[in-house]
Amino acid sequence: MLTTKSRDLTEAEKKAFDEDGVVCLRDALPTGWVQLLRDALQDVLSNPSAAGKNMAGAESGKFSYDIFMWTFNDMFRRFQAESPVPQWAATLLGSEKAYLAVDALFVKEPNTPNHVPWHHDQPYLWMDGKQVCSFWIPLDDVTIESGAVEWIKGSHKWGRWFKPKGFEPGKYDDYPDVFEEIPDFESERAQHDIVHFDTKPGDVIAHHLLTLHHSPGNSLSNRRRRAIAIRYAGDDVTYAKRVMGPQPPRDPGLKTGDKIGCDIFPQVWPRTTLEAPGFN
Repeated sequence: MLTTKSRDLTEAEKKAFDEDGVVCLRDALPTGWVQLLRDALQDVLSNPSAAGKNMAGAESGKFSYDIFMWTFNDMFRRFQAESPVPQWAATLLGSEKAYLAVDALFVKEPNTPNHVPWHHDQPYLWMDGKQVCSFWIPLDDVTIESGAVEWIKGSHKWGRWFKPKGFEPGKYDDYPDVFEEIPDFESERAQHDIVHFDTKPGDVIAHHLLTLHHSPGNSLSNRRRRAIAIRYAGDDVTYAKRVMGPQPPRDPGLKTGDKIGCDIFPQVWPRTTLEAPGFN
């Protein structure tokens, strides 16, 4: 049974998000919502958008990706309209409102070695401001062997923006020098407080969009790593058109510096009527 009731986030969870830039909300999402996301994800894998693709390339396995699913899939739209996650976003951001910036799926099938490089999300995306977050929602048991994300705690407070790295070979190699080159964090691991969370379906990881992270491949032969990532913006966020990176499905009709809300980036908390935007 689906419920719109949100469990309260604890003071410890809110403090961890603020200080560490990442927090695992244990057993937060009811079973009904987990199953709806599984059904929605499978529907999108079977009926992908124009942006849907396999990022494994020449490597073995399959690394599926799609984006803005809520705009064409009723189940993902229902998740935004009724689930507790938008309220959690507003709570963690200390924001009166929460706007949906984008949803995405990342599926690493068994024996998929693709390593997602160290990066943080905000330089890829169309948002300036501090009240930004993402929820990483696992739909399978996830361990480091199956591709659990690792995070550098506190990196959202460094005041540094790093140049995007492509999840596919060669992508963004020619990104203009508008951001700092990202260091080799793998060689600097001992210098940072790196954490990962073994998760089960129902757990949800919330992180700031400037928190640095990466994920190894799925080295297991008997378990998928299905995950949904949902990015939210709060009251202080303005639109920013990036030089390169993923793009909205159409021009949102905003100029750089405009407040983020519009039909492509709708308000989802407090709840409003959420409809699929037209693309004609």
